[in-house]
Amino acid sequence: MKKFQFSLSHMREYKSRILDEEQGTLLRLKDEQTQIEQAIEKLQTEFQNISAQMQVAQIKGTTVMELQGFSMQLDTIRLQLKELQAALLKAVQKVEKQTKVVIAANQEVSKLDKLQDKQYEAYRHKEEKAEELRIEEIVVQAFSVKTLAKNKQHIIVEFKRYF
Repeated sequence: MKKFQFSLSHMREYKSRILDEEQGTLLRLKDEQTQIEQAIEKLQTEFQNISAQMQVAQIKGTTVMELQGFSMQLDTIRLQLKELQAALLKAVQKVEKQTKVVIAANQEVSKLDKLQDKQYEAYRHKEEKAEELRIEEIVVQAFSVKTLAKNKQHIIVEFKRYF
């Protein structure tokens, strides 16, 4: 019997390549999200440090110019944080959307894998049946040869009896 070959193997390979590409895209989007989160954390730490410096300066006594400088730095960080928060929201949405795409692609590949398994099981069943028939044929042939040999001897014995 010929070797098993999945009838939709090309489709499965294509869907698998798409899945790999979509997973790569998801990884890049998650990396972007992580970078934004790290930038936010860095700015929050910087904000806390500047706030602490401002409080120390106020306690020690400082000039209005120096306090305005601290205030301007804090305002700049707040603005950057606001922009990064908006970018993070977009990144999270992109990751969620891409996750759905990856799940759908994975389901497509899984369906083809299950179909391949079913086709393989059908192939194995056919192969087993063919092997059973072949063995049965050999047994029948062996039995026929044996029976024929016995009948031949019987005929010869009977033939000799008459002559």
